[in-house]
Amino acid sequence: MAKREEVEKIFEVFNSYHDRLKFTIEYESDRSINFLYLSLNVVDNKLILDWFHKKTFSSRYLSFYSNHSKCIKRGIVYGLVDRAILLSHPSFFYKNICLCVELLIDNSYPLDYIFNIINIWIKSLIERCKVNRDNGDFSFNNNKNNILLINKEKNHLIVPFIRGISEKVVDVVNVSDTLIGHSTLNRLDKFIKVQKDITNQNCKNHVVYKIKCRDCESTYVGQTKRQLQTRIKEHRNNIRLDSSKHSVIFQHIIEYGHNFDWENVDIMDVEHNYKKRLISEMLHIKEQPKGLNYMRDTELLSESYSSILNEISTRKFSNF
Repeated sequence: MAKREEVEKIFEVFNSYHDRLKFTIEYESDRSINFLYLSLNVVDNKLILDWFHKKTFSSRYLSFYSNHSKCIKRGIVYGLVDRAILLSHPSFFYKNICLCVELLIDNSYPLDYIFNIINIWIKSLIERCKVNRDNGDFSFNNNKNNILLINKEKNHLIVPFIRGISEKVVDVVNVSDTLIGHSTLNRLDKFIKVQKDITNQNCKNHVVYKIKCRDCESTYVGQTKRQLQTRIKEHRNNIRLDSSKHSVIFQHIIEYGHNFDWENVDIMDVEHNYKKRLISEMLHIKEQPKGLNYMRDTELLSESYSSILNEISTRKFSNF
């Protein structure tokens, strides 16, 4: 913010920095100016804040009847209350909480559910404020002293949400040192694709791949975070190394005189998370009827999955 008579000069200086870098000016109106989610108001020469919505605000939030876990729907309520309280002066609390209730009703949230969750969260904010004040901090928002945070380290596991099943799994697992989170199976990005050029198969990275033998049914499964073509070149150049360093692929080539189909490598999965990609690799290794991979490649996979994977593989290959 600046004095009005200095604005134009500042504006010219900023816009003269580079031809492709242009700024705009936002002028106050009635001692008020809006910025992001905030409305900054000057009252009695004091700056007070309020929660701001643009004219294009749609009032749409996650429907209560959507196929999402209860914790995500609670999170919607928590997020609205946080903005209503933490982004505004106390004089606006009542107005903003009423707006939260209206928004939630418009998105099919039951009235008793709304008031129950709002009451729980407001009480937690008050308790947080008390703790902060005891530590000399007079603000609501201080994550360091958030009494809702659990100090004890816990493992986090993300699983797909399936209504009726996931809730029961959470009740069993969350009593241990593991916290369950949910992911959604059906997302818009699976149905609405961004119009981009299709990436060449060999240029894809973070993949689980399968290399097939041309002369028999043997296959090899691997994973890489680099481009697939880079990893395939390494496989093909492996024969140049000392015989003690030959991969299982070239041991197969030397022993049987077979050739591999380097030009038609199958991508079995694309996964950016390293741990998930390793699990995917182990699962696809297990699915191979005649795999060349060493047994140690799947030693981290629990034996409890073996019977399920064997049944899936049997069904898959019996259909051919």
